[in-house]
Amino acid sequence: MSGPEDSCRKPVTAPIATRRRLSQSGKTLTVRELEILRWAAEGKTVWEISQIRAVSEATVKFHLRNIYGKLQVTNRVQAMNEAARLGLY
Repeated sequence: MSGPEDSCRKPVTAPIATRRRLSQSGKTLTVRELEILRWAAEGKTVWEISQIRAVSEATVKFHLRNIYGKLQVTNRVQAMNEAARLGLY
């Protein structure tokens, strides 16, 4: 579960070179998508992320699907591996 300190964390931003590479391919991840990806990388479930972000589970799943599409992967593990390769977190 999350505590009050979780909501105070600084948002994740991708390195400039990575942002350029993703934006050139038309696949820029939004700040929210980067945050969802960071929570997923920390092992949080969809439900836990929804509680942290104060959104529905459907919204978290929506962001995850967008992340998968932009990174051209099919699941969470592949997304985290690709994000790590790109230096997104």
